[in-house]
This record gives sequence, structure tokens and C-alpha cells, in this order.
Amino acid sequence: MYLFGYGSLINLNSAQKSFKRKISYKDLIPVKIKGLKKVWNAIEVVDFDDEKQVNTVFLNLQKDENSYANGVVVKITEDELELLKLREKNYSNIIIDKKNVINMTLDEDIITFMTTNEEKIAKKTNTNCVIASKYIDILTNSFENYDDEFVKEYKQQTLSNFPFELKEGTYKFSDPIQNKLAKEGVNEQK
Repeated sequence: MYLFGYGSLINLNSAQKSFKRKISYKDLIPVKIKGLKKVWNAIEVVDFDDEKQVNTVFLNLQKDENSYANGVVVKITEDELELLKLREKNYSNIIIDKKNVINMTLDEDIITFMTTNEEKIAKKTNTNCVIASKYIDILTNSFENYDDEFVKEYKQQTLSNFPFELKEGTYKFSDPIQNKLAKEGVNEQK
């Protein structure tokens, strides 16, 4: 099976934390998926160095038949999916039909993570939400490994007109298992 990554999983350093095996940018295959668009509305409660329990908004997917989302696919095993579910704990597993991939042919359908719980979806009227600048850094630090078209589309779809204020500083997820997988990875020892 394939996993579609559209946020921190486009960054090899971040993605590697969810895999016991060594992966490279060759494993992260750029794709375009029709019928989806990226949106800033997935709320996670995180602790910043200067403030605890902050509603922080991360990337999410939303169905939109008139759009497409770019990102990457990576071949994964069932065991790897189980680890990814812990890392992406507030997201639902969604199956994407392989026919929805615009720019290549895949032999299997794709799994992705999407926030579907209304309580975890930020509205533009929310005044108590922020976007972590360090999360933006994770996204943009991967750009040198992709071609100009991918980067241009990614920026247009993702990094313009942020719906919430950006917050500087280091953050950690409030859930300790989620934080370990996102920050330290599956191969790190405490």
C-alpha cells in the first residue's frame, strides 16, 4: 500500500522518524491527487516553550472535486501504518483510489490521514488558534529535494494566505506517544 503525505511527511527527516527502515527522497514520490485540497484546519493541542495547551493548526485535507493536492507517496507495510496511526492520532485513515493520482500510475490504492472530527477542525472564526512557525520550517526545509514545479504548486496550495497567526518557538505535542514519534522517532532511545 502507499501513504500520501502532504505535510511534515514531505520532509525526509520528519518522515524517517516513522520508519524503522532507512528511507530516502527516492522513496518519497511526488504526486498530485485530484478531488482533494490542502487546508489549514487540523487542531492539535501542543505545548510551546512559553505557553502550554495551545490550539495549534496543522495541515489537513478536504474533499474538493475542483482541486488537487500535491504531496508525496511512499510504499508502506501494515506495521508501518500502525506506527503512523500513533503519530497521526487525531487524523482518520482515508483511502484514496489510485485512479485519482493525476501524474502517475500506481498499482495499489493510497492511504492518507485527514482530520474528520468536527471538534478538531478549526474554523476561520476561531480566535484562539495559531500555526507553528517551526512546522512551516519542516515543510520548507524539504523544498531543495523537489523540482521547481512541485515547490511552486506546494507554495501556492499551502503557504499563502495563512488563516491563523504564526507562532514562533519550539513546541511539543501534549500526548507523549505522539510527541515521541513526531519528534524523536521510532528508532530513538530515551
